[in-house]
Amino acid sequence: MIVRCLNTALPLALCVVAAAAPPVAGQPVFRVVSYVNNLDQPAGMVEGSPGVFYSEAGQSGPHSAISITAAGTTTTLATVRSPDQIPSLLVSAANGRFYSSIEQGAHPAHVFSVTPVPDSQQVYSAQSLHPILSQNLPDGGLLALAVAPTRTLWSLAKVDLSGIVTSIYEFPSTERPDAAIYASDGSYYGVAQAKNASTGYVFRVTPSGVLTKLYDFPAGTFSGYYAVPLLQAADDNLYGATPNGGANGTGAIYKLTLGGQYTLLYSFPKGDLGGPTALIEGSDGNLYGATLGSLRTGGYSQLFRIGKKGEYSVVYDMSDARADGACQCSLVLGSDGIIYGTAVAGGVHGGGLYFALDAGQPKPAPQPRRFSPPSGAVGTKVLIWGSNLLSASVRFNGTAATAVSNSGSNYIWATLPPGATTGPITITTPGGTHTTEASFIVQ
Repeated sequence: MIVRCLNTALPLALCVVAAAAPPVAGQPVFRVVSYVNNLDQPAGMVEGSPGVFYSEAGQSGPHSAISITAAGTTTTLATVRSPDQIPSLLVSAANGRFYSSIEQGAHPAHVFSVTPVPDSQQVYSAQSLHPILSQNLPDGGLLALAVAPTRTLWSLAKVDLSGIVTSIYEFPSTERPDAAIYASDGSYYGVAQAKNASTGYVFRVTPSGVLTKLYDFPAGTFSGYYAVPLLQAADDNLYGATPNGGANGTGAIYKLTLGGQYTLLYSFPKGDLGGPTALIEGSDGNLYGATLGSLRTGGYSQLFRIGKKGEYSVVYDMSDARADGACQCSLVLGSDGIIYGTAVAGGVHGGGLYFALDAGQPKPAPQPRRFSPPSGAVGTKVLIWGSNLLSASVRFNGTAATAVSNSGSNYIWATLPPGATTGPITITTPGGTHTTEASFIVQ
């Protein structure tokens, strides 16, 4: 492998990796999109337009929100100088902006947003709760976990596009939520663990703020590590992973129905290669994830595939940390069917890298889940929310929308055309076609 670093005016140095020998047919192909230098420890990626991702990086110096293409071209969109931090992932919103938050120690926090254009950031009014954004929502708002400046009380919260943070449910001072998602039944699901303990539980919180514990993890499941965020797969079940626990104490992957029925899918073996840190659903119906491994004891990170019945295989060994990076990792499925990710350590500079894994998956099919308003006259702009919605065309009961635009991979804006009649909405992308069960009512 040949690595060539390009000196640019950007605070994020880019290193291009020369092509290696052609891969064996059918084998997953791993490649480095770019190594990072000045801005280390990249955290999370979200696809905003086909082949263009948005991320944040820079844990030990200036923090920056950036865009990065699948080919490795990087653009700095906004920079926040130390001691401020951008601890939240960038989350795409229905207004075409990407949101995160700025932490200022014990001072009030600010939500901020950027567009794909550099120096377009907006910083919103100070908030008493510091939000860590996790997901966009069908009504256009954002889901977050939020903590008071004293860091003693955590809340499940919503954030509007003006940066206002509103608590949905406040957890007891003895508990800390790790992650939360919005599910198909309209409630919020996540994992919380007891502070200074190794126990935790999966919760459901209704929109009105009522919490139910769905499953209690046994002692030893966490041991100070954060749980992997839940995902709701195409089968409507929840899937998650724990960094410890399982049969060997090295981590586990599980399935949970919305009603709380738990199934252990896989326990990682004994040794220094366990500790899952990421889990996503692939377009082939399998789950893909990453493990932490233990560099200090000779281990390394791995990228894996697991079927929904527990069939497990390693897809790629990140055994050379300098070339492949080292997790903690985050993963996202691109609109091209390739998995993209970030590694917070390793790489030629030691500060992590962006990578791509082509596991032979097809382009993901669109998954529209909600639309609003439910009815309207000709000319009404309809917001469609779901996943894998980039490069979409839209038909209202067979009649093509007069205007269609994306706002990230989760939102479509479509204008109701003349001649449309009451019926379902059909969304077509390069990955396939999906027709909603619900009908849009033409007035």
